[in-house]
Amino acid sequence: MPLSIQDRQNRFLIQAQWTRALRLYFFDLLNIQQMGKILDMGCGTGALLPDLQSLSPADIFGSDILEEHLLVARQACPDCHFNSADVHHLPYPDNVYDLVLSHYFLMWVENPTKALEEMIRITKPGGHIVAFAEPDYGGRIDFPPEFNDMKDYQISGLLKAGADPRMGRKLQSLFLKSGLADIQTGVYEGKWEQKPSQEEVESEWQVLMEDLAGFLSPAELSALKIAELAAWENGSRLIYVPTFYSWGKVPG
Repeated sequence: MPLSIQDRQNRFLIQAQWTRALRLYFFDLLNIQQMGKILDMGCGTGALLPDLQSLSPADIFGSDILEEHLLVARQACPDCHFNSADVHHLPYPDNVYDLVLSHYFLMWVENPTKALEEMIRITKPGGHIVAFAEPDYGGRIDFPPEFNDMKDYQISGLLKAGADPRMGRKLQSLFLKSGLADIQTGVYEGKWEQKPSQEEVESEWQVLMEDLAGFLSPAELSALKIAELAAWENGSRLIYVPTFYSWGKVPG
């Protein structure tokens, strides 16, 4: 069953928690306190916007192709500016923004090269493009071994949904070919000191149920979820999906 708008909002908020420390580091490094205009491209329901607004006096903009996402985002950030737009054909003039950022976004676009070109076009010379989080499910690690097939199931489900499950490994090459300068790329640190919260587990399973529909029967999915919950409880469960970030400066 497709995720509801509330399910998606909860998922976006959890993803925002995962990347918050690095985002705050980037924002300080890029001195967003001195910026005039910032765009969150593919802003979804606005999970990143309150942080941006609290950290910078800039005009904060959000753009997403789905108007239902923007209805929620407007509530999260009433003073932000919004536009429903396709990233391949953005309705903005050249050289407008000091910073254009995205978050779990490029893996979902049809043509990431064209999307990045458009993001660069609307950014001022000397401004920055940041892709905060692009996962690579091809590098997913699962343990114990009875969960090894989860990687293949999820890759198949994402491909069926139109996503690129290996976008993370392509991110640096994409940025290099775009002509951006001073590019830096890395992978988020993996930590396994404690099991995820119940909210995180349920959110992950809502996504998995959507991704794996058609690959596993409802009974198989239910059995797999029960087995995973037991593995979390006994401390044996491990999941690691390498998640990449990149940023670069617009020449000029």
